[in-house]
Amino acid sequence: MLFKKESETENSEFEVRDVDRYSLEYLDKSERFYQVSRDFCKQYAHMYAARLNTFRNILSNIVMKRWSNKYKILKLSDIRERGSLCVIIGTLFKIQTLKPSILKELSDELEIIPQPARTHFVHETDSVVLEDEVQRIKLVGDCIEVHKIVTGVVCALLGSEDDDGIFEVKDICWPDCNIQKPLPHFSDDRYIVLISGLNMSSKVAEHWFSIDLFLEWLSGMSGNNYYQEQISKVVRVIVAGGIFNSSKNALNDGDVIASVEKVDSFCAAVSSVIPVDLMPGFKDPAGIMLPQKPFHYCLFPKATEYKSFNRVSNPYECDVGGFICLGTSGEPIKDIMRYSEIDNYLDAMKSTLKWRHLAPTAPDTVPCTPCLDTDPFTIYNCPALYFCGNTEEFATEMFKGNDNQMLHRVRPDGTCECRRRVTCAMDDAWWKSSRHRMSQETVTGRFPPCPAGGG
Repeated sequence: MLFKKESETENSEFEVRDVDRYSLEYLDKSERFYQVSRDFCKQYAHMYAARLNTFRNILSNIVMKRWSNKYKILKLSDIRERGSLCVIIGTLFKIQTLKPSILKELSDELEIIPQPARTHFVHETDSVVLEDEVQRIKLVGDCIEVHKIVTGVVCALLGSEDDDGIFEVKDICWPDCNIQKPLPHFSDDRYIVLISGLNMSSKVAEHWFSIDLFLEWLSGMSGNNYYQEQISKVVRVIVAGGIFNSSKNALNDGDVIASVEKVDSFCAAVSSVIPVDLMPGFKDPAGIMLPQKPFHYCLFPKATEYKSFNRVSNPYECDVGGFICLGTSGEPIKDIMRYSEIDNYLDAMKSTLKWRHLAPTAPDTVPCTPCLDTDPFTIYNCPALYFCGNTEEFATEMFKGNDNQMLHRVRPDGTCECRRRVTCAMDDAWWKSSRHRMSQETVTGRFPPCPAGGG
């Protein structure tokens, strides 16, 4: 029987050769999250005061550029003339009928009538007020959309107070993104892999098969030389929370203990081939209050032997080769969607960029540590990559700021059923990203060829 002779090109695709993984300089910029005091004797009023002082300085310069010197910037207590246009700066607070309250739960009336469980707390009667250090004032006006904002956002408002003591808003000024430092250019592609919601406490066999396939793909044990060359350009992996649990059900002690060894082995396997940044999530065995401290090192006896294994905070900010990466495990974004009519993760992320704040609803409806002199969730550096983990499905979008800032917003999948990794390119076309399902096609390298600059 005669066999067709393979060409030299086909043989060269599968010949054995060494491929070195690319690397980039790395700097952890999450000091403000690590250094937050854990003094629970303080009141949250200090945190709101620090937030207002920070954004008053930011907004004062933006107001001057937008409205010049035509209008005075006044505190609420300094408003004297009714109907006279002025600018006020303060913190928005939404008065919501359906907002959970411990006082309502303890009232006699509600004890008699069972209250239905809610996951969305928007009502047509919701209203908004503006607060500063001294007082508050009710806001009205067509330019302020009550159902598109949340409590805790600081802004500047142009308008006037009427005879009823209500401030009629004529225009609104948000902090917006800070000036972005120039993005570097590379002679060749570089990639960052984002993944979340691994839920390794799950006992589903199919889920573990997908994780093993991901390890094979990342370590270059799958595909031909072309795909191995592409994989060698992955410089970092960021696990955006949910590595132990991302489901709606809370973990019990037995689940945590049973999955610790598996999680440690996975982190050690990944760290042996590439630098890894591991963030905690709200359902993981870590403190629930933001900013979440890194996982305790005793959970990872194998992985901590590698210098490439980094236990980081949530939220997390880093500089990879000149690209600022910033993101959370997803809870602040989900909370914004619960208390507003913003029903899309990317739109909620865009709003946080516009508000220049990672978690505006903290500490009102997102648990966080009381801070005294500063608000760690302020976005000081305009990121090049902004991500949100543990979402229902993958999505990505470019965001262009008012000063031509170019941001890439990514929300990787966060459910066991999705099992996808997200690859973000960092070359001249750095804003491109792609996702690939962790299936046999990924392992054998049969997914469609990557376009230039793609993932």
